[in-house]
Amino acid sequence: MRLALALMGACFSGAATAAGGQHARVALVVGIDQPSPGVPALKNGEMDAMALAQSLNSEAGYGRVFTLYGSAVTADAMLNAARQALADTADDGTLLFVYVGHGAGGDFDEPAFMTAGAQLSDPSGTGLSIERLAEVLTPSTPHQSIVVSLDAAHEGSVDGVALIGPSAEDWPNVPEWGLALTSPNARGLTAEAGRLVPALNEAMSGKGDENYDGHVTISELARYVGREMSDGAGSLLHTAGSVAANLTVSDAGQERPVAPVVADPVAVVPPVLDTSPFRMRPVPTVVTGMGAVSGLASLALYFGRRGECVEYQGTLRCGEAGSDYEGYRVIQHALGWTGGVLVASGIGMQVLAGPTQTSVVLSGRF
Repeated sequence: MRLALALMGACFSGAATAAGGQHARVALVVGIDQPSPGVPALKNGEMDAMALAQSLNSEAGYGRVFTLYGSAVTADAMLNAARQALADTADDGTLLFVYVGHGAGGDFDEPAFMTAGAQLSDPSGTGLSIERLAEVLTPSTPHQSIVVSLDAAHEGSVDGVALIGPSAEDWPNVPEWGLALTSPNARGLTAEAGRLVPALNEAMSGKGDENYDGHVTISELARYVGREMSDGAGSLLHTAGSVAANLTVSDAGQERPVAPVVADPVAVVPPVLDTSPFRMRPVPTVVTGMGAVSGLASLALYFGRRGECVEYQGTLRCGEAGSDYEGYRVIQHALGWTGGVLVASGIGMQVLAGPTQTSVVLSGRF
């Protein structure tokens, strides 16, 4: 796998160099997981470097992307690639240099990159010292900008030798203008390998575009990476140098999020319950009323002739015996019975109709 990465890096660099010409934005991305057998391998350094290079080439708008991976990362190869990348950068263009790998010597003021074959016993002599790289990565014109991200200062040690390589504060002879440096802070052994380059990749791919204008500036890049590298107690980054705050480092952006459409709240009318204990229905009401009228008529007939009635041998006699009185009595009794039957029927119809129903009303606006 590492051999394949090295071959891919060499081919990519060769193709970019052969194309020639100068471009507004050029990048050199270097990734090496294990410089020598005695040094513990980084988990995803080379893969993260490859992912960043692909994003720069396909999304961020870089005209040249030089890459070195694995065993191809020698001191001479890094210096030659840096010279070629700078030569391909326009006089007012930007060169991005990214290194992810091990370093050493930072704890005794001799920081060096652990390139392929480098030994911890002599990092500067067997690797690449920061002074040698700094001599090459210098703006060639007053309008040229160089952005350097170094991920070579990691926590941990081997046989008592700390793996603290070059950081931004170690860069010698930082010019007043045209060079911006960023690296993790490992002076307190707080740096964690593998966080800086993924954050760079995300920012360059568009997530760093804070104002949604389709570009990422150096200021937006610094803020995004700073947030990603923060541990809650402050930024874990070292920075040095200066370039224009509005320097565009990527043409990848992100779309402004669309505000969610909030529907009007549903206006719910509380249920309207018919709580009346009793409701007379039309037909039973009419029947009951007719019965009541008939009963009242019967009582009126009775009391109309009650004064003519006398008690005779235990029987109440009203009026003279004969057909006239008998007919009167039949009508009075008929009205009474009819009234009673109608009233009973009306009450029965009311009861048999069932209990009072409940109705619910719901309305809303969408």
